Amino acid sequence: MNQRVKLLFTSGLSLLLLAFFSIELTTNASRLDGGLVRLLEVQRTSVQSKRSSTLAVDLFRTNCARCHGADGRGDTPLGHTYNAPDFTDTEWWRKHSDITSTGRLISIVSHGKGGMPAFGKKLKPSEIKLLVNYVRRFRKS
Repeated sequence: MNQRVKLLFTSGLSLLLLAFFSIELTTNASRLDGGLVRLLEVQRTSVQSKRSSTLAVDLFRTNCARCHGADGRGDTPLGHTYNAPDFTDTEWWRKHSDITSTGRLISIVSHGKGGMPAFGKKLKPSEIKLLVNYVRRFRKS
């Protein structure tokens, strides 16, 4: 081969390798970037979950614990007066399955029931949903 052909061949091969490595680097950077985005999303979701959990505990203590007790057992003077249920009693959940769906509990918290006052004007719908989800955790303890 003459010198010019060798130079063209070497230059072409160099460009081809450069293009290949460029594509490979771009692909790996995209994967890394995607992994970083997923990691940040998981961390953000975890922080939001902790905030929601803390808010739910605060809402329960402020609005519900005086009757239902901080532990959800209803073993308080007002709980005895108004016959507040023991949310930790699996038998209570079974016997009252007609009112323990998430939607029905949201309605009860919003509109009240028996001696329980309505919280629909005091709390936001999102706060009521947090409370209901928090109360539903007692049945597993």
